[in-house]
Amino acid sequence: MYKLSLELSKEHPAYLWAKKQSDSVNALGHIGTHIDCYTASPSEAIYELEAELINCLNNMPKISDIEKRNIQGKALILYTDVLNKHGYGTEKYGKANTFLSEPVLDYILSLEPKFILIDSCGIGNHGDEHIKFDKKCERQNCFVIENIFMNQTIAKSIGSIKIKIETNNSSTGKPCEVYAVTK
Repeated sequence: MYKLSLELSKEHPAYLWAKKQSDSVNALGHIGTHIDCYTASPSEAIYELEAELINCLNNMPKISDIEKRNIQGKALILYTDVLNKHGYGTEKYGKANTFLSEPVLDYILSLEPKFILIDSCGIGNHGDEHIKFDKKCERQNCFVIENIFMNQTIAKSIGSIKIKIETNNSSTGKPCEVYAVTK
């Protein structure tokens, strides 16, 4: 089993930034590995799901990359290697284009995954699109887990995912622990 969630020290720049915010409780929920929950939250605190990984090392998926996959009720992992390559919270990490197009997101949601996990800062471009995409997922009872750690070794051996969510956290960002269970 591999731990995919990030543990940030109290000295990490993202942690220090969050602590300085006027709403530090909410800001702290949106750093590290978390789920954005703007209009809905997962109904359980613990999930164990089969995982379906899409290699996004060269580009984000198109509909044709997803068509023959059975992701209903599963955890869809979008593996970009951005976190592993650039480190969490760095300028290159924040500027990496790991965003889905809206038609691809709509197609993914039509296949009814339970979670979409990504090793970057989200599936929609920063700001309004990011929030819009997260809300669109929530309406379909699918939640996006951002900032998981993946590398080639984990990507090749992952079979299922175990997720523990801080559902009682008052922030719209719910910190979570994510573990990869190997095949």
